[in-house]
Amino acid sequence: MNKFEPLKKKKKSAADATQQERDLDEAGYAAEFERLEAQLGAGMTAVHEVPFTHKGATPDQSVGGHRRGLSSAKPVTVEAVAGEVAQKEAEKTGGIVATEIPIDISESYVGGDFETRSIFESRSGGGDEDGVKKSYYFPEDPDMPSWRPFSMGWPWLSFLIFIALVLAGIQEFLCQLSIQKVKNDPEGGLKKFKMPSDLSVPEYFTWKYVPVLVFVMYGILWQITDFEVKRLEPFYQLSKKSGSTAAESLNMDYLTFMSWLVPFRALAHRQYAVIYVSLATLTASSLVPVLQSASVITWPPQKERKIDGWKSIRIDPAWSRAVTACLLFVAICGGVLLYEMRRKSGLQSDPKGIAGVAAMATRSHILADFHGLDTAPLDRIHKQLRHRRYILHKSSLWQGEYIRTSKERIREFGSDPRPLMLRKIASVPYIVSIVLFAILVPIFIFVDKAGVITEKLPWLLTAMATGLRLLWGTMNCDIRMLEPFYILSRRRAPAKTLTLDYTGTNPIFLPFKAFMNRHYVVALVGIGAILAEILTVCVSSFRVDGKKFIPGHGGKGGDKDEADDRHNTDETFRSFWISFSLVQGILLTLTVIAVVVTLRRSHKFMPRQTGTMASVLGFIHQSKMLVSFVDTEKMDSTAMTRHLESKGKTYALGWFSGRDGDDHCGIDEEDILAEYRWGVDWTKTRVLGNQIGTWEHY
Repeated sequence: MNKFEPLKKKKKSAADATQQERDLDEAGYAAEFERLEAQLGAGMTAVHEVPFTHKGATPDQSVGGHRRGLSSAKPVTVEAVAGEVAQKEAEKTGGIVATEIPIDISESYVGGDFETRSIFESRSGGGDEDGVKKSYYFPEDPDMPSWRPFSMGWPWLSFLIFIALVLAGIQEFLCQLSIQKVKNDPEGGLKKFKMPSDLSVPEYFTWKYVPVLVFVMYGILWQITDFEVKRLEPFYQLSKKSGSTAAESLNMDYLTFMSWLVPFRALAHRQYAVIYVSLATLTASSLVPVLQSASVITWPPQKERKIDGWKSIRIDPAWSRAVTACLLFVAICGGVLLYEMRRKSGLQSDPKGIAGVAAMATRSHILADFHGLDTAPLDRIHKQLRHRRYILHKSSLWQGEYIRTSKERIREFGSDPRPLMLRKIASVPYIVSIVLFAILVPIFIFVDKAGVITEKLPWLLTAMATGLRLLWGTMNCDIRMLEPFYILSRRRAPAKTLTLDYTGTNPIFLPFKAFMNRHYVVALVGIGAILAEILTVCVSSFRVDGKKFIPGHGGKGGDKDEADDRHNTDETFRSFWISFSLVQGILLTLTVIAVVVTLRRSHKFMPRQTGTMASVLGFIHQSKMLVSFVDTEKMDSTAMTRHLESKGKTYALGWFSGRDGDDHCGIDEEDILAEYRWGVDWTKTRVLGNQIGTWEHY
């Protein structure tokens, strides 16, 4: 047995060496984590403190509590004086300047706004002390970056303006040509024929489908720009010299808002780029196709046609001028938008996904403003952030000027974390509306009395299809925005999930990109968006009595001299049934996709609605994963993805132990404590060591 003792000793030594190496690795990881964690908010070390000094009004400056001078002069507040001094100091030194503003809470919240006062008193961090709040002022950045996507650059916008002017010119030219030909030949028009079958396939397709198809495609081009402007507008607001309030930036979300209401919200915040791009997009993609479908008519009217008589394609002057006016309006909006795009975004690259926001929040104490907002609804977040301005400086988010009294109106969002179109209260009626439209189409086509409606209102079906398309677009935006959070809620999400961002993806490429990523619901909704555009084109051709295209009903005994013969219409047998089949097939497909979306995405898998930077910051303000984003604010999306993947970590949305030792709900690296479940507060299911002995757990 003695000869085996050295071997045993050797095995023990090897095990000890392995354990020692493991301990050293863990110690190294811990040291690296502590080093990186110490760099969170490291930018605050460069802040220059300016002491607050204020001299009270002297007797000769104040009479009866009022300043001398013009009665209309705006009173100078303590904050304004201190802010002006601090701003001059920042411009002089070229660094960030902080000044302390003494706050008397009893005077700051007139009228007993106890809820706001409670929030105010509970906030901590950012260098604020009891009775004192700090305002931060920044010098102008002479080298401010101005990244923007190609679809917001002057070449693309100039192209859209040029196309609008060209289309307006073509529309007016065709209108004038039609009028002139009618003058020369009372039975004439742009094209004369006796039966639709007399036209060649290219001629027929150009007449029935090309005009609406061109305008629909032009609308899609505007949608690409529309998505990007709405997505990036908060960053433009933050990059202004004095920054912006949270309501105008961190809490702003245009993408999940109803598209036809966006201009009104943007007008309330005076964000003119969003106003002009929204008006241009709505006009180009929704109004113009409807008006254009009504501008192309077949003469004579259906009741006056004879089988052997001439028929002609004409342009209705009134409807045509409406189309031209809309296109000129789009060009004007594009021109003003081009002027607005002189602004600088302050961005180094595309701030894609959760990682794009997280990387900007590691140099300052901005995350301290989100204390206690893990599961808070959006209106509470807004209420807590409304007392400060925020700014994007040197590719990082910073706290700005403190606002003593905020008069901003808090909009109630409700506690439901799902966007409206993903709630059954909206999705089910929308599905029903698609089914009803699928039923109404054959009624309008095959029922005589109903067909009179479409004859008098030739734009009706196109308008109804456009309405369905607009609502589908809202649901499309919701699904795009929610996908990363849905993946995180299922645990063990790969690193690329943090840089995943479908909101700025070209709608034509979206289904392919989502399919390659195996995000099939997103791909289906993207396909549905394209089909909704095709639907608008197809329904624009339905202005006939469908019974004439039923075999055996096209004419009495097949005699073409009968007035109710199908050859006396502006459709061929083949074109009618192809269009009708496409419409019904598209509506059936949209119904199936909408049902799938409702079944797969209508449940509550996160604490609140997202889509804003503030919502994301509330999810990550205590995450340990933030150390991975130190010094990454200037990385582009590709470099960020490689950087995160090199860490070899996975991520999740749920309950985790934060950097402060308390339990938090949000996004962090695995392993987390528990997945998120709606209505379940994990913090009440266990007691932490630092909570033992406190009165809450007595």
